[in-house]
Amino acid sequence: MVRKRSPRRPRISEEQIGEMIRLHRQGKSISAIAQATGCHRQTVRAYLRERQADILADEVRKQVLVEELRNHFGELREFASFRWRRRLDASPSEVPGLTGLRVPMPGPISPAGVFGLPGKGSSRYVALEWGRMYALQPKDNHLMQALKEHAKDSDLWAYWDSWRREVEDYGTASLRLYRWLVDKTEAERWQKIDPEYMDSLREWLLGNVLLKTGGNEYENLTIRGRELVAPGDRVVARATAGSDPKTLYDWLWNILREAETLPEWASLVSATKHLREIETQSRLRDTTVNIDAALSGIELMRAFPGRCHLCPV
Repeated sequence: MVRKRSPRRPRISEEQIGEMIRLHRQGKSISAIAQATGCHRQTVRAYLRERQADILADEVRKQVLVEELRNHFGELREFASFRWRRRLDASPSEVPGLTGLRVPMPGPISPAGVFGLPGKGSSRYVALEWGRMYALQPKDNHLMQALKEHAKDSDLWAYWDSWRREVEDYGTASLRLYRWLVDKTEAERWQKIDPEYMDSLREWLLGNVLLKTGGNEYENLTIRGRELVAPGDRVVARATAGSDPKTLYDWLWNILREAETLPEWASLVSATKHLREIETQSRLRDTTVNIDAALSGIELMRAFPGRCHLCPV
């Protein structure tokens, strides 16, 4: 008895299969897909059933990418609306009892303090304010570059270049002095300095550099056991076990005296005076208003044109 052979499925190209899947994603019926691809309805149904796993995987992948892209755009808006603005906000003087904390002022750009310079206060407050303005975190650097790739035609970048030109000398000199302080103190980790206090020690040194180059006096230190204590009972550093805290004390003051002999010190003094000039502050104030207006437009965007190096698709 001769068995009947089942009808052979017509040969379909990958292009046709891809078109079937694309139309299926659009919600087209089997009949509509068959008519569009020139295939029989049963052929369309068979191939869609065969590729169901791929279709589901593609849908999941698509949803994941959509969500990641939505998160990416949201992060750009948050950066434009908050973290970037914080770098421009003039720093008011420190409020007694709130060491190292800024007092938010009304409006996006604070009328208090001097644009581009930390406000008056303790060494810790001054160092923290300097970090807010000039020590952008690696992630924020990436977000700023991504925003530039997405919104390269915005007037924001011309205003931002104007701001950077005004503060460039101050930022460059202060960053170089900070890096010099890091190199100078790193060699004594575990020798003179308890490593737990390395960050606070560098914070104290940088704050004092900024205080002195700004025309203020150094912040004093007292020795209490193995600890060096700043005003407000704040522990700045601790000598390692078995080492003399007086040696650590003298060493820190020698670092500051050596810093005063560096070319960057004179550059920072000059740049500080430049930022305090009335004409400079007027230009910076106008620039911050323009930057704020440009950022306000960006933060309203739900999506951004083009792609950047952080885009998930």
